[in-house]
Amino acid sequence: MYTCNFVHVYFSSRLTMNTKRHLDDDLKLDLYRRLRLIEMIALWEGRLTSNSLNQTFGIKRQQASKDISYYRTDCPGNLVYDTKLKGYKTTDSFNPKYTDGTLDEYLRFLAFNQEAAKHVSAIEQVNTPIEIIRPPNRSVDPEIVRALIKACRNKDRIDVKYASVSSPLGKERIMTPHTLISSGYRWHVRAYCEEAKKYKDFVLGRFLEIISTNEEPLDIPEDHDWNTFIDLVIVPNPNYSKDQQRLFARERGMNGMKQVVNIRAPLAQYYLQLMHIPFSDYGPDMKHSIILENLDQVKVHLF
Repeated sequence: MYTCNFVHVYFSSRLTMNTKRHLDDDLKLDLYRRLRLIEMIALWEGRLTSNSLNQTFGIKRQQASKDISYYRTDCPGNLVYDTKLKGYKTTDSFNPKYTDGTLDEYLRFLAFNQEAAKHVSAIEQVNTPIEIIRPPNRSVDPEIVRALIKACRNKDRIDVKYASVSSPLGKERIMTPHTLISSGYRWHVRAYCEEAKKYKDFVLGRFLEIISTNEEPLDIPEDHDWNTFIDLVIVPNPNYSKDQQRLFARERGMNGMKQVVNIRAPLAQYYLQLMHIPFSDYGPDMKHSIILENLDQVKVHLF
């Protein structure tokens, strides 16, 4: 099974992937999925081997090699074998055919694979007319993503140039990342920052450069906040009538007019923002349909 340290703030029963090309009637769906994986791994991780396919789809190595050969024939000039890497990498002229080639697509693949805990089955043909509002894709250099993923897996220290509101042109930082995070709107990486001497969330789109990687681990403290789970007790806003509160509870799938979400402490604010639950002091004029009943206890974990 293909895995990566990864957390998605919200959960859904199905994550689908968009492609810029429709599935060819002559191309089997299973092969189509594997060709998509070939593109995503090669582009965003920088090294593709037959193990990437046989571990994810449970196919034999021989079949995986045939799939890679099929892709190279179908998309000439996209992949080249690197003897040092002992695997395939993208060429400078790489042009995705089976995927959008976006970071969001790759990270959502990781989310689906982790949450489903079974073979990938994310590509579906749906005839029901639907429209989905999606945030715009954020531009992130694939080289930066590859370095961050590698550092998360190997617990490497990395020297980076990172932009922020206080340093919009970028500032050098040394960090040890451990997990990729989706807030539902944008992507972060959780890392220990040696300058701040604490764990922080860094927005992927603000990394300007990976200066160097140090594989010698640093003796850093445990991420206690990350390992702390708290309950978010969500209830209908009592400023509304009982009938209105029951409507809000039913709409949100509450059990007994209450919903308790157990979540990692550093992710609490992301969840509240995603669900449009206010986290300022409540008053009689509060118009939100649902509120956080235990706001006072949760406030200490918000940023």
